[in-house]
Amino acid sequence: MRWIIALILLLSGIDAFSETNNERISSIKELKRFVFGSCNNQNDPQPLWNEMAKVKPDLFIWGGDNVYADKQNKNLKAAFDKQNQIPDYIHFKKKFPFIGIWDDHDFATNNANGHFEYKDRSQKLLLDFLEEPANSPRRKQQGIYTSYTFGKTKFILLDNRYFMDVETHAPMLGGTQWQWLEEELRRSTSKLTFIMAGLSILSPVHPFSDGSWANYPTERDRLLELVEKHRAKGVVFLTGDMHFSSIFHRHGHLEFMSSGMTHRVPQVLWWYLGRRYETSFFGLNYGQVDIQWEGSVPLVTMMIRDRYGNEYHKKTFRFEKNDWFEAPSNSE
Repeated sequence: MRWIIALILLLSGIDAFSETNNERISSIKELKRFVFGSCNNQNDPQPLWNEMAKVKPDLFIWGGDNVYADKQNKNLKAAFDKQNQIPDYIHFKKKFPFIGIWDDHDFATNNANGHFEYKDRSQKLLLDFLEEPANSPRRKQQGIYTSYTFGKTKFILLDNRYFMDVETHAPMLGGTQWQWLEEELRRSTSKLTFIMAGLSILSPVHPFSDGSWANYPTERDRLLELVEKHRAKGVVFLTGDMHFSSIFHRHGHLEFMSSGMTHRVPQVLWWYLGRRYETSFFGLNYGQVDIQWEGSVPLVTMMIRDRYGNEYHKKTFRFEKNDWFEAPSNSE
């Protein structure tokens, strides 16, 4: 009888056995590949969804500025609705699970901070867009921070907008989120840890950047000290926001910044930025991360991919003894 009902529903255009996004996330036992990106304008052409689908990721991560609301943030719901109507994105999210965070343009307005009056409304709209379950803890707390563990790999997703500048003693993440983060790091037994934030964590200050962690050096140092205090294993920072991409290291840590899914930084800045980063790519792009294991030792290959599937700045890193080493290119 169940199969008869399913057949009737299928002929009616309804998939009776389709999984929810949360069910697909929960079914991931160990990640081998994920992709991520940021700065995606729902009004612009979006050539990357089909390219990302070709590499068959286990997971996609929204890295912030997932849509762009107007200057008054009055059309945020309409922006999310329009993104959800884009055919290539519809096909992509039917096949691949997704998680994510926000940054200023899908939180409030350009350069917005925690004083934004309607941030709780924005939180609900983002969580709806991410198809977060009704009983999710993210719907009962202030801020969208959360974590996921897939086998030996942990993802910590930070919220660097909701609390920004609200608390003088904790102007980036807010006191509650800082306490949560320390507990996540203290209790973690993962061998590989990806910490994602909408704003670049390790970048130097840029004259056009509204609020990178470099503008909050005490907070940045606090984050790095927590990572070292709790000896978090295999830490890589994932970020966006800048409208270009780079795989680089500063302060003894690695960051993979992927930004510019639909638009890019003005060409007049390419030379300036290219001199301040070890690698840089200025076309439309997404980030790809492949994970292999030698026992409990992870080999992590990172690459920037463009709208045609080309690879840029491909690097492989080996993580062991609370340190990382760049591996030869044939260690894949």
